[in-house]
Amino acid sequence: MSTPTLNRLPAITQIDKSMARRLLRAGLGLLAAGSMAAALAQPAASVGAPPTAAATKAVTVTLTQSKVVKGPDGNEQFQDAATIKPGDVIEYKATYTNNTGKPVKGLVADLPIPEGLEYLPRSAKPGANLVKAATKNAIYEAEPLIRKLAGGKTESVPYAEYRALRWNLGQLPASGSTAVTARAKVEAVAPAPAPSAPVTPPPRGK
Repeated sequence: MSTPTLNRLPAITQIDKSMARRLLRAGLGLLAAGSMAAALAQPAASVGAPPTAAATKAVTVTLTQSKVVKGPDGNEQFQDAATIKPGDVIEYKATYTNNTGKPVKGLVADLPIPEGLEYLPRSAKPGANLVKAATKNAIYEAEPLIRKLAGGKTESVPYAEYRALRWNLGQLPASGSTAVTARAKVEAVAPAPAPSAPVTPPPRGK
């Protein structure tokens, strides 16, 4: 599913509700596709096999997104994310629930980061060695990502280029649940260049 790109919009201070919904649905739509498949993972030997009808009901995923703001007391609060603007921080949360009486092994959670959102450093939870990140090349490595340059040099990959997170959660106990979260900032939008006026050649003979 295509994702909306904010960097092609003109400079704005407020994204209308329809754009906000499209942006958020882009993230959640990809999240649903990647996470549901991962949530149904069985032991490592069978990862990648088509899920059976029984497996389809084994694990369910609840997806939510909230805008993170500071309240009058300085503490964080969560608000509805139907309307967003550049600079807003969005928290994505995926909760996995095992609906069976047996443990589910090899649980892997994937969270895509749509274009127009910049992943906030170290905001993925649980963190430590459970989560890895990737750019559009889909090569997952520990945060922060480093890329090689010519001459044997290296540089840190800008967080704006992070496009996915992956958690290796291992085993989900029978009837248990677990959640993963990450935050991203709506990127600032640069104004589109104004089209130049057409040049009309002077009439001949003048």
